[in-house]
Amino acid sequence: MATTKRKTRAEQQEAARLQRAAAKARAERQSKVRIAVVSAAAVLVFGGVAAVALTSGDDSAAVDASGTQYSASQEDFRLPGLLDDTTVSLADFAGTPVVVNFFASWCVYCNEELPGFVQVAKATQGTVSFVGVNTSDTGDGAAMARRFDLAGAGFALATDIGGDPPTQLWTSYSSQGLPVTAFYDADGTLVDFASGMLTQTELEQRIATNFAVDVTAADADALGSPVIPLIPQGAYELLNTHTDDPSFIPLDLRPAADFAEGHVSGAVNIEASAGDLTALSSFDTSASYFVYDATGTGSTAVADAMEAAGFTHVYEIQGGYAAWTQDGLPTTK
Repeated sequence: MATTKRKTRAEQQEAARLQRAAAKARAERQSKVRIAVVSAAAVLVFGGVAAVALTSGDDSAAVDASGTQYSASQEDFRLPGLLDDTTVSLADFAGTPVVVNFFASWCVYCNEELPGFVQVAKATQGTVSFVGVNTSDTGDGAAMARRFDLAGAGFALATDIGGDPPTQLWTSYSSQGLPVTAFYDADGTLVDFASGMLTQTELEQRIATNFAVDVTAADADALGSPVIPLIPQGAYELLNTHTDDPSFIPLDLRPAADFAEGHVSGAVNIEASAGDLTALSSFDTSASYFVYDATGTGSTAVADAMEAAGFTHVYEIQGGYAAWTQDGLPTTK
C-alpha cells in the first residue's frame, strides 16, 4: 500500500510539472523570455522522456548566408555557429581527431562536466579538436558557452538544426538524454560515443584510448568553475546523488524564522549579502554550495560574491525556496 501511494504522488508531481512547463512554454513564445521554460526541458531529462518527443516541429534543413545547406548527418555534419554566423562542419577538422560534446543550458550534468572538458581542450589544442553543439535547448545556450568560455578554450561552437527546439544531429545518435559526447578519428569516422556525464579523468582516458593521445591537463576541481544556475529539480537531483557527501551543502539565506518553518534537507541557514560574507569565513572554499533565498531575488549576488571570494563550486537555485516548493520537492523542518 505504501508503495502505491508513493507512485501516485510521483505521478501527480510529474503531471503538475508538465502542466507548469506547458504554461511556461506559452509564456516564452509570447514574451521571448527564454528562462521561463527551462523546467520543461529538465523534465525531459530527469523524467526519462524519449528523445523523439523533442523532434516535433520543422525538421527541414536550413541554409547559410551563401545558400549552402546545413546537415545533421553523423558522417559529415554541417551546422550554424552558436555565437556568430560561422558554419561548423566536421570536414573542417580533417586530419585531426574530434571530440563533439552536446550540451544544453538546463542540463545539470552538462554544467558539471564542462570544467573538465575545458581543461582537456586547452591541454590538447593543436592535437585534438573540440566541438560544442548546443541542442534541445529552451534556455540560453550561448550564455552557458560564454560562462565557461568554451570559445576561449578552443571549442568550435555550433547549434543543432531541425525541430523546435533544434535536436536533429543529437537525436541521430539515438540519444535520449544529455550530456552525450561523440569521438571521431582523424579520418572523420565515428569511433566512440559516450552517453552521460564524463569526468575529466574519463574524458582523458577515452582520448588516450581512441586517439592515442596522452593528456596532461590542469585539474578542473582545483581551478573551480563559474556560478552555475540550476532549476530546483536539477539542484535536487544533484544533491540527491550526493546525500552521503558532507561537502554538498545547501545555503539558505532566508530569515531564521522562515528557515524554521521549512527548508531544503541538509541546508545551513546563514545571514549573508554580496557585501558581507562574514558568516562564511570558516567555510571550506572547495566544497559545493547550493545558494537559495525566498524567491531568487538576492541569491545571485551572494553566489557571485562567493565565487569572487574564492569558493570554487557555487550553484544558485533559481526561483529560490518558492520555486522549490512549487515543484513539489521535499523539504524538512
